[in-house]
Amino acid sequence: MKPYIWDPWTTARTDPDRSAVIADGERYSFGELTAHADALARGLRGLGIPDGAVVSTDIPTGPVFFALALTALRHGFGLFPIDGQLLELPLGRALLTSVAAALHITAEQRANGPALPCPVLTEAELTARAAGATLPATPPAAGRLVFATSGTTGLPQAVARTRPRRPYRGVAVVERYGAGADRGPHLMANPTYHLGTLGPALYALQAGSTVVVQRSWSPGAFVELADRHRADSAMLSPDRLTDLVEAGQAPRHRFRVVFHGGAACPPAVKRAAIGLFGPVLHEYYGTSQGVITEIGTAQWLDRPGSVGRPLPGIHIEITKDGRPLPAGETGAIDIRLRAVDRDVPDADDVLRTGDVGHLDGEGYLFVVGRAESPREIRTARLEHDIRLLPGVTDAAVLDGADDEPVCFVEHGRGDTFEDPVPAIEATASELDLPLPRIVLAASGSLPRTPSGKLKRASLAALARSTPRATE
Repeated sequence: MKPYIWDPWTTARTDPDRSAVIADGERYSFGELTAHADALARGLRGLGIPDGAVVSTDIPTGPVFFALALTALRHGFGLFPIDGQLLELPLGRALLTSVAAALHITAEQRANGPALPCPVLTEAELTARAAGATLPATPPAAGRLVFATSGTTGLPQAVARTRPRRPYRGVAVVERYGAGADRGPHLMANPTYHLGTLGPALYALQAGSTVVVQRSWSPGAFVELADRHRADSAMLSPDRLTDLVEAGQAPRHRFRVVFHGGAACPPAVKRAAIGLFGPVLHEYYGTSQGVITEIGTAQWLDRPGSVGRPLPGIHIEITKDGRPLPAGETGAIDIRLRAVDRDVPDADDVLRTGDVGHLDGEGYLFVVGRAESPREIRTARLEHDIRLLPGVTDAAVLDGADDEPVCFVEHGRGDTFEDPVPAIEATASELDLPLPRIVLAASGSLPRTPSGKLKRASLAALARSTPRATE
């Protein structure tokens, strides 16, 4: 199929009654979704919210949330989705200040909560302001999304994606992404607060697919929704992929593509998922600014553990002390962005990811972990190698008291799990690291962020208080 440009307003003109977003008992057609997006835009203009300003929202994932996302993209605003519980904390309110939020949009008026650093309106109040307001005759430059980092290693920080310099046009519909007006729905089973989880769903919606939202996670409910709606695509964070693998559950209706990303996925889990779903897994690696690499199932099976090659126009460089390293050597992963992703068009922007890894001879990227110092690189390598052990479903290695490594190891409940202690101690010795403490835990029992990553900030406290498990 030759790629083509598509957008929800085109779907609304050609098939206005086609379902756009379904969440529990809520449903919007494409006609209703785009009409609501335009009304929200008029409401923002009627309030005098300037072009390019950032608005935040804690509206739950569903039809109204996606209408607001389309409002931002088409009508030239920034949208910052934030968990409502975070707004009760000083951190959440500080994030709104850091993005200079001009307005916070909520589903229901907040009562008795802390004051926010910007005006607050309900979605209904904002829509009511649309009466008599008009939109600019000349379309503005497209809007953008703003996300907070996951906060796995510390406090979350807001990251604004580069605003496009041209009006909104939609997305390029590409066969490998399994979306389009002639495709079945996309099943969204993760929160909206991160690009990795929202991105595939928002892409599918713009391409013409229905988005079905699973608000309460369980493997059984995921399978039931996929079969009921005959979903053609889905996004799963690695922890939820692990849940499905351990439950041995897959829909009878086969997906065209299952996206995963946002955290490292142990090769054993991914192989099991390929056996469960078929050769349809599509992995991506990126930051809160955007996707950097992607890899399909066939390419991954040839290079297990790789996160793929960079997207067109993106250049990956592996460096040490500022100098490029040859293929196969591990160093810092630096990204030279495409011109379209640069805040200053002519700048040669370099994105320091904070991750370390290496490229093979064909340009495929292998990510080891997050690190800066030589000691941190060895610790990241230990964590990476632990994920390769049979039965391991996730791992995190942190420094405990007296710089002693503490290895948190999640494992499945199947027969493939073997005692990892001898292998971990041997690897630590090879990497010239002290003998580690090893904390074993069942899959899904360690603290995680809403996007499915192990929450290192919480694990750091456990590392300082957990007794040695190997004594």
